[in-house]
Amino acid sequence: MCDTVKGCIQGFAKVILILINVIALLAGIALVGLGSYTIAKGASFLGDIGVNLTPAAVCLIVLGCLLFFVGCFGCFGAITGKHNLLNIYLILLGIIVILEIAVFIYGLVNKAKVKGVVETSIKRAFDNVNVNGTAKSVADYKIVNVIQDHATCCGVTGPKYWTNKEFAGKVPASCCKDAKDDAKTCAVKDAYQDGCLSKTQGLVAKP
Repeated sequence: MCDTVKGCIQGFAKVILILINVIALLAGIALVGLGSYTIAKGASFLGDIGVNLTPAAVCLIVLGCLLFFVGCFGCFGAITGKHNLLNIYLILLGIIVILEIAVFIYGLVNKAKVKGVVETSIKRAFDNVNVNGTAKSVADYKIVNVIQDHATCCGVTGPKYWTNKEFAGKVPASCCKDAKDDAKTCAVKDAYQDGCLSKTQGLVAKP
């Protein structure tokens, strides 16, 4: 039990501070992981159509690292009661708040622009293949296959999007998870049901 009311309040505040900073540590690790995943997966299919998510991913990683260090300083400061660590904690916390505000504003300003670039680029590549066939649009067909394979999607709006007679009522093999390596097409019933437009926009649509 606490000896005084003041002691109880200080003890309670110390526990709360430690919990907050543990959450900050975990959030930092999560942001670093999300940023790394975005660089690895986003670049693998969005990079081919001219959409660069690297700056946003780097911001996530930087914020994650800062949150991690802030959590460390906060935890050690709260446990040891050293004012120097708590001062560093407050300074870093202020920097993070400023960076988060800047990233949030940047995201709001550029969200519609990036979303529009994704939509236009994807539709252009897919429409070219669907209208002119694979032989006349080799470069775009490679982009289509990369997107469908990595985003696990099919067509712009779904499997029914593919109407070119070259596919003979089927869909490109990259639409199907279990398609053979040498297959050029696969059955509609075996294809991913999500359209690639909605799947890829999901990377930039969330604030």
